[in-house]
Amino acid sequence: MDKNVPGKLSTFDTLQRAVRESVLLEVRLDGEEKHYGARLLSLSEDPSHFKKKTADLVLAQFAAKIQPAVATADAVPQAEEQWILITPLEPPDGNMRIRKAAKVLLGFCLGLEYFRTVVTFRKVQRIETGQAIELSWPPGFQVATKRLQQRVEIPNEMLLEVQVHKRGAEPFSAQVVDISQGGLSFTCNIPPVALESGDRIGVSIRGEILMGTPINTYGTVTTITKARDSKDVQVSRQLYGVRFVMLSVADAMTVDRLVEAVESVAQGPSPGGGKHTRKRVGV
Repeated sequence: MDKNVPGKLSTFDTLQRAVRESVLLEVRLDGEEKHYGARLLSLSEDPSHFKKKTADLVLAQFAAKIQPAVATADAVPQAEEQWILITPLEPPDGNMRIRKAAKVLLGFCLGLEYFRTVVTFRKVQRIETGQAIELSWPPGFQVATKRLQQRVEIPNEMLLEVQVHKRGAEPFSAQVVDISQGGLSFTCNIPPVALESGDRIGVSIRGEILMGTPINTYGTVTTITKARDSKDVQVSRQLYGVRFVMLSVADAMTVDRLVEAVESVAQGPSPGGGKHTRKRVGV
């Protein structure tokens, strides 16, 4: 069941943690099914400072009423609205559409919880690294138990390949077994480069299904096991589990589209008239 997280202080703490952990935001525009990706960049100041300024404003306005000749309009501080700043949206067409949206729905995961809220577009800000989107301060969050992130198994016919780079060694190619926004598994014969659990590696994922948009990122080797070759049970192969260190927003959206494409293939009609059910593997 959802629960509310009301009040500016708890909202601030939640957002501050989301900035610190560079979580991926799921952005939906009012009236649209399509979703976009972004990251939270920064927040307006701590709400305790905000509350102090509001209290100062009330006192100043009261002083202006009882001493109008002394307290001029210029001397009365103005209340500052709080805001949040996010990166431009991916895919980029959302950056124009968000300006006309009546509401902007945000969602993100922290730990085992999924946070949702509704905000409004305010303006585009220019920052040192380019541009950012300013949104209104969230009124609070609806919090639900996070859905277990799943890796979807890649069909052999999709031929999704990953090139693995370990610092100081020659890269090698392997076959992707499953993938999610959290990571992937790949299999290969004994690789020319020795990999150990905890190694940080670069991965470049390519395949026809990606339509010329490779996924290039970094990950950490989490598991190493033996696996049988699907074409020859007599052949033993290595199976590696990798957790992504941090996907870019664009790559995370590409993984989302890849997962949707794989699932649509997996749910296609079977020879018996039903639907295939492809195994989903927990991260």
